[in-house]
Amino acid sequence: MNPREHYRKLSFSIKDAEIRAVAAVMCEHIGEQNAVRLEALSGRVSMDERKVRLILEKLVNEYGMPVCAHSGKAGRWLARSFDEARETQAEYYSRAAADKRRGDAFNRCNYPPEQAEELREVQPPLLEVPEPEPVPYWARGW
Repeated sequence: MNPREHYRKLSFSIKDAEIRAVAAVMCEHIGEQNAVRLEALSGRVSMDERKVRLILEKLVNEYGMPVCAHSGKAGRWLARSFDEARETQAEYYSRAAADKRRGDAFNRCNYPPEQAEELREVQPPLLEVPEPEPVPYWARGW
C-alpha cells in the first residue's frame, strides 16, 4: 500500500469532521518536498492557524499520523517513513532536553531577598505609633 492510500485510510477512520478535514488535506502532502504552509492549510479547511496547529498535534498524538515539520522552515507534511520522521523527532527530543535544562536552572538562580524583609531594613513602618509616656500620678486629676 502506498503512503497516500495508507494515510487516506487512516483519515477515513476519524469521526470528528474538523480533524478529518485537516487529515484529508494532509494526505495530499506526503514527503518534505510536498510540505504545505500553515496559512495555506488553514485556508483550505477554513480554520484559524491556532486551531489547525492543535488538530495537527492531535493527528500525531491521538491518531498516529506522523505530521512533520522543521524549526526555521515553513510547512508541514506527512512522513513517507519513520526514517523521514527522525529529524522531526530529534528536534522534539532536543527541544525537550533544552526546556528541561532551562526549567532546572530556575532551582539555581540567584534570587533577591524577600521584598518584605528588604523594605523593613530600609524604612520603618509609616504608621507605627510609639507607646505613650506614662502619665504621672499627680497629673491624673484625682
